[in-house]
Amino acid sequence: MPSGFESSLLPRKIFSVALAMSLAAASGAFAQTKKKSDKDAARGAAEHMKEELGVNQFTTPSIETVLLALKELRPIDYEKAARDLRDTVPGDRPRLALSAGALIADGFLAVSAEKQSKLDDIGRLLVRHAKGLGVSDHVTRHSKSILEKGAAKDWQGIRAELVSTQRDVEKAMMALKDEEIAHLVALGGWVRGLHISSTLVADQYTPERAAILVQPTVINYFIERVSTLNPSLKKANVFVLLEKNLAEIRNITVKEKAAMPTAADLKVVSELSGAIIAAFGEVAE
Repeated sequence: MPSGFESSLLPRKIFSVALAMSLAAASGAFAQTKKKSDKDAARGAAEHMKEELGVNQFTTPSIETVLLALKELRPIDYEKAARDLRDTVPGDRPRLALSAGALIADGFLAVSAEKQSKLDDIGRLLVRHAKGLGVSDHVTRHSKSILEKGAAKDWQGIRAELVSTQRDVEKAMMALKDEEIAHLVALGGWVRGLHISSTLVADQYTPERAAILVQPTVINYFIERVSTLNPSLKKANVFVLLEKNLAEIRNITVKEKAAMPTAADLKVVSELSGAIIAAFGEVAE
């Protein structure tokens, strides 16, 4: 879409040319206004679809929001929070979505710790997950950009690509009207982010750092989402474990009188969230 019209100096004596230019400018302005109107209408339709599918502020921003907490935890002990990435991907779409979200969170960890060497494996696995979800076109270009920006150590650029990766997956799921998968990508990233943060804070505890993990609204939201999953899906061991562990994590982190969780509490949170992450890669029941 053109950004505007450049002005030009017209000979006054050529009135007809000036008139033609004026008409063209008016026509162009009308077309530009129409394009803007169409764009606004499309944006409104997309937001309406999001509302219908239950996609809201807790889904797309969730991985970014949780992992931004890592800024407050620097310097990052990467080895303390890192995990071994499996070379295989889950065979079923729900677990694949959870695992994809966790991988995006791993990307944020690598960026926060400035571990460029870890981005190659993460990017490669993200593409394989995207193929399994049927959204490889949306993710491959981000993966390539992540590697390019990693080579240039453009950490802010990589973070933006990771956020865009999740958003593009969400858009693809919206197009397929696959609400559950969109939520599971976000949930997988949030759980992995919680696992990373609780591990780091438990290792170097202060009440101020612990406050980062007190997120009652978000955890209540995800517990509610799990409770409303398709009944056949909820029977899978990973979702039974997910529902159980999230409830325990809420009881540990959300205390009466706004008391902060202790270092011992956060070690338990790390274990509970770590068990969920491990279940993402198990063989489907």
